Amino acid sequence: MKKRIAAILTAIIMIAMPETALAEDFTADLTEKSGYSAEELAAGLKGNLVDLAAEFVAAEEKYGVNAAFLAGLAALESGWGKHCFRPNNFFGWGKKSFETAEEGIDFVAGKISAYYLSADGKYYHGVSLSDVNISYNGSREWMEKVGGIMGNISKKAE
Repeated sequence: MKKRIAAILTAIIMIAMPETALAEDFTADLTEKSGYSAEELAAGLKGNLVDLAAEFVAAEEKYGVNAAFLAGLAALESGWGKHCFRPNNFFGWGKKSFETAEEGIDFVAGKISAYYLSADGKYYHGVSLSDVNISYNGSREWMEKVGGIMGNISKKAE
């Protein structure tokens, strides 16, 4: 039942994001820095995530996880920050609540870095979106949506 509700909510969120395009390349290294300043990244964001650009960039600096990927993941999972099932949990990461948005972004970035993007991580398959998807979600649709959002963020941020 929970999976069915999650699928319905994801479909509703994606309908609200009609500009989402499919990314051409799912092999880009998610440990490469985006190179965006907070102001540049904010130009690629919308909704409640715009004001969090600095937190995504700070997490990129601290953990080495691409800020456009983090923002794209948060955008997909929360409908651009509009739907958090737990306070300040824009990623839908477990049943965790956070005191602040910064704390939530920092926590999830650290977990993605340690579990998915580090060679000794328990879910490591490589450093691309395609590699992360193997254990993170497993759905090609999820990967295409996150990649598409990342592409849209990058177009507007440059």
